[in-house]
Amino acid sequence: MKTHDLKIAPEHFHPVHSGKKTAELRKNDRGYQVGDLLHLREFSDGEYTGSVVMREVTYVTPVDFAAPGYVMLSMVPAKLYEVA
Repeated sequence: MKTHDLKIAPEHFHPVHSGKKTAELRKNDRGYQVGDLLHLREFSDGEYTGSVVMREVTYVTPVDFAAPGYVMLSMVPAKLYEVA
């Protein structure tokens, strides 16, 4: 299991934080795997806002047919912590 520290724009952060958005399309440059943690840090106007969500990857779907080199990461809230 790895923890991936990732930037996320406010328009994507807020739906993830509220639980409405349960998947992320990401370039597969980190070898994402089921069980990995996503440390999603809200990033706006060139800086981090301080808001953070932790998500656990539950499924990794390659989407090479639509976006070569990308994966869809299904995720659920991690049991660690959140700051908003």
